[in-house]
Amino acid sequence: MGIPKYKVLADLVQSNISKGLYGREQPLPSLRQFCQLHEISMTTALATYRYLESLGSIVASEKRGYFVSNSPLKPAQFAQFDAQIKSVEVARRNDQNPQFGFATAQIDLLLMDSENLAASVARVSRKNSAIFSYANVAGSDLLREALCKHFSSQGFHLQPQELVITQGCLDAVMTALQTVCERGDSVAVSSPCYSGLLNVLAVLGLKAFEIPSAQDGLDLAQLEDAMVRKKIQACLLTANHQNPSGHSISANQKSALANMAHQYRVPIIEDDVFRELSHRFHVPAPIKSYDKHGWVMWCSSVSKTLAPGLRLGWCLPGRFHQTFLNLVAARSLGGNTPLQLALADYIERGHYRRHLNKLNPQLALQCLEYISLVNQYFPERVLTHSPTGGLVLWFNIAPLKGEEIKAQLAQQGISIRAGNEFSTTPHYQHYIRINMGLKLQGEVKGKFIDLLEYLKTKLVSNERDTID
Repeated sequence: MGIPKYKVLADLVQSNISKGLYGREQPLPSLRQFCQLHEISMTTALATYRYLESLGSIVASEKRGYFVSNSPLKPAQFAQFDAQIKSVEVARRNDQNPQFGFATAQIDLLLMDSENLAASVARVSRKNSAIFSYANVAGSDLLREALCKHFSSQGFHLQPQELVITQGCLDAVMTALQTVCERGDSVAVSSPCYSGLLNVLAVLGLKAFEIPSAQDGLDLAQLEDAMVRKKIQACLLTANHQNPSGHSISANQKSALANMAHQYRVPIIEDDVFRELSHRFHVPAPIKSYDKHGWVMWCSSVSKTLAPGLRLGWCLPGRFHQTFLNLVAARSLGGNTPLQLALADYIERGHYRRHLNKLNPQLALQCLEYISLVNQYFPERVLTHSPTGGLVLWFNIAPLKGEEIKAQLAQQGISIRAGNEFSTTPHYQHYIRINMGLKLQGEVKGKFIDLLEYLKTKLVSNERDTID
């Protein structure tokens, strides 16, 4: 497979920068000019500039264009430590809704394909009253077939009879954990780890074994040692566009993880809910695609890509299929038939594919816009990992503490997530996580600027106190 076009163009721009063809006060060609110059699409031009921004080579200035960076963005550094088994506390649920929130990872209402989705719901509801009867516990045949056809178009092939429909991704994850674990068992997770997954462990009485992250994924040496020593009974991992860090596991690591699961008989539960939200030109493969022996239980849903209110997900349980299915039957006798049929109709008509094709370039642009604003306010101090997909941005705001900043912003009607919510360790106290699925315009942009202004004020104040 050749080098992607955007990387070839990025290398050309880098070479021109090093030759002095672009001065620090001279703007680079606009996106439209760049398209015309190289006879490429706007998507390729955007990917080129966004890739250069992620390297810290260029910065965007609002209403002025792109410029050579005076202070290249440093890559986010992941905390390194010796993994330990720790108990997890159930997070206290906060039902108060602030005036404005960047806390929940979800796409903007304006980006949801509400019209076509509503049409599919109405269409299947008109057919006959049979849709209100009990259906196959494993899920609608039509939906499972539609999903398999959809994933096959991405190069990920599976069979409808292998798939089980669930009530969202977290429901699939919880059922998978109950399938392979008993209360008191230890489960390996990445560090940092999505707080929702930690909460599931806590509710089920399971312990967390946090594995440090690395630029290409995880510290596999520590994970393999835990498998060899039988410290863990399962792994709960996200391979693509992780929440909260935004980074992904490399293809080599995905293959290695699937092989390790088989070799040491340790099942991997894969939460892959962000995989299809790729800011690049292809959807990455899951760990499951490398699994030849059924030790990976692949879980996902449409809650992040389409609409959270659908509460539809699925699991590919592999060798644990029958036990998983028994738990689904005992708990709920299956899922919501009308919504399953509506989603099947939506996918079969090509709406889901077209929705993703439209959504992902928009998210790539939004990510660029969010990071550009952060770089304008904090060109050197706030480190961010520039994700290649997903909905979240992960900021280091040291020496400020994320939990304190979260509480103070809440008083201004702005909600974020604090870094300590994503770990059983103390390593992320100076981090915050922000949803960038909201379009950066109007009130959203105003609130985000308010957030950045507040952070800047606090950082300056902290500096003065330190000097005094």
